[in-house]
Amino acid sequence: MIYLDYNATTPITPHARHAMVETFDCLGNPSSVHAHGRDARKILENARTQVANYFAAPPRNITFTSGATEANNMILKGFQGNIFVSAVEHDSVLNIRKDATIIPVDENGIVNLEALQNLLKNSTSSALVCILAVNNETGVVQPIDEILQVCKKYNAHLHVDAAQAVGKVSFDWNSLPSFTISAHKFGGPKGIGAIIINGSLHLKILIEGGGQERSLRSGTENIIGAVGMGAALAGPQFNWKTLLPFQENLERNILEYCPEATIFANTATRVSNTTSVAMPGVQSEVQLMHFDLNNISVSSGAACSSGKVKASHVLKAMGVSDVLSKCALRISYGWNTTEEEINQCISVWASLYDIQTKKHNEANYG
Repeated sequence: MIYLDYNATTPITPHARHAMVETFDCLGNPSSVHAHGRDARKILENARTQVANYFAAPPRNITFTSGATEANNMILKGFQGNIFVSAVEHDSVLNIRKDATIIPVDENGIVNLEALQNLLKNSTSSALVCILAVNNETGVVQPIDEILQVCKKYNAHLHVDAAQAVGKVSFDWNSLPSFTISAHKFGGPKGIGAIIINGSLHLKILIEGGGQERSLRSGTENIIGAVGMGAALAGPQFNWKTLLPFQENLERNILEYCPEATIFANTATRVSNTTSVAMPGVQSEVQLMHFDLNNISVSSGAACSSGKVKASHVLKAMGVSDVLSKCALRISYGWNTTEEEINQCISVWASLYDIQTKKHNEANYG
């Protein structure tokens, strides 16, 4: 099996796996005052410090959650004022507040800075701007520094969904007022994430109870998950830029084989591990089945709809037609990907194109 769906989830790094296995023997509850509890608390706070160190933030700024979805919900549901979200946000931002104003994007999915400025200029109360740093479907990188400057000009709070950005792009993390992360996107386990707040921002308490995480997120902490996330950030870091030749090879070969294919946002700044491509006239479901039958795991876009294949709101916001959008495939790769696997992906893509071309010719020309 070849795994080319890293944007959905990544393999756990050996460093994170080792740290988690060692933590299975931790017996205590971090909230207990006895020795076992104190040991558990020490392990949890060490993981918090590892996360904090990676992002150059004080440990007190880190709040553990079940992932970026919960974290984004806490930000959006707790804010009182005008909310602005880009048209290409993840569903955990886009679908939370029906009163949010949509910020338009260009044909590459880049936030329209002039439109954002006009929206903030006309805002009649405090404002929250939510931006996905790296798009999970296309790999497009938003100009966060420029967006931050616009937000500062109008005294708006910028919240960044950094789930796909960690390790792939360079940010001055400490300059971001708030951002959310999810461990399984960068080599940690599923079911653990965090909010990092460098400024002041009211959070909506979604889970009430014993007052863990400074009363922001009650419930016994996921120590093993936190340890895995901390270890993934503290351990050896993969240089994602080394995947650029894979991306170039994949996209060049697809376009040479099928000039009518569309590589979405290929003129924009993108991370080096993501290719969003449409095979003209072939629906995403057909492509997914063909790849799966050839032992390659890819996706049609975001893996957040319980296995459903649906038209992409991201591509629609970019002005892509519904017909072409329904032919989109996302191929994403990472530290375990080999050149041979990319070549095999190209071969399988070409074989499906040949099959569909033959069917088309037979149907139209007999």
